[in-house]
Amino acid sequence: MQLIHEASCVFLMGGHPGMQLQFIREKGLDAAICDASAVVLGVSAGAINMAKYSLDTKESPVPYDGLGLADITVKPHFKLEDRQVLSALLEISMELPICAMEDDSAIFVAGDRISSMGEIHWVSKGEISPLWQGGLLL
Repeated sequence: MQLIHEASCVFLMGGHPGMQLQFIREKGLDAAICDASAVVLGVSAGAINMAKYSLDTKESPVPYDGLGLADITVKPHFKLEDRQVLSALLEISMELPICAMEDDSAIFVAGDRISSMGEIHWVSKGEISPLWQGGLLL
């Protein structure tokens, strides 16, 4: 844990989101990651687990408590043409808004500033729209 406190950057990589979060918690790394002054970068499963409410649609449509580093729930590797995943997200979004992120996209959160790149869709209340409209975050 001392290494996390000394690090300038912590990477949470891909894999199985549930197993990753279980490992982080079993090793007591969750508090160290959340308290670190380092930049925390999440890729795929890592991005899922950074959220206050995480979602692994491959395993279950039920959100679970993530690390709470950001109040943004993400679905990485999203493809608009995948009607099965879209249908599941639309249903889940009745209770929890979701940022459906296509490959090669990213969300950056620094304090209260949020910026993004790539194709990201806002899924909320059973509807889908671009994350940004007219330069405004929805």
